[in-house]
Amino acid sequence: TALTRQPCDIAQLTIEVVHEAVPLALDRRIDLGYEGPEPGAAELTLLGNPTLLKEMIRNLVENAMYYAPTTPDRPGVVTVRVSGTAAQHTLMVQVEDNGPGVPLADRTRIFEPFYRALGTNVDGSGLGLPIVREIAQQHGADVDVSDAHPGQPSPGARFTVRFR
Repeated sequence: TALTRQPCDIAQLTIEVVHEAVPLALDRRIDLGYEGPEPGAAELTLLGNPTLLKEMIRNLVENAMYYAPTTPDRPGVVTVRVSGTAAQHTLMVQVEDNGPGVPLADRTRIFEPFYRALGTNVDGSGLGLPIVREIAQQHGADVDVSDAHPGQPSPGARFTVRFR
């Protein structure tokens, strides 16, 4: 089926997802933050389906909150960023955490339906990241994962959605 598309302000959608995630962040003792431009700038607008784009961002944010470690003396940290411009094809949404990261061997497999990295002890169906990839592809975007803090004992994960 054809995707219904309309102008979407990616900063606006991202900020809405972050605001909606605050109760879960508080419940899980996660320091959840947004870094990026305020909504309303033309260069942040792309043609897309706002419901699907929010679902993609929500899956990344919730995933990061489940993997961010929380200890009695230190909250987990999840940062959501928007940067770049649509016109220059550099528009990106990044979600990073301070968790254990994603081993190199798992970085392609985590986008397969039902795949669960061993030893993660995180509840879920294993469908969040495949859904993220599918929605990204429907919007001409790529998704990749890298270490958020390379060389650290907990390198964290940084998921980047790049809109082409």
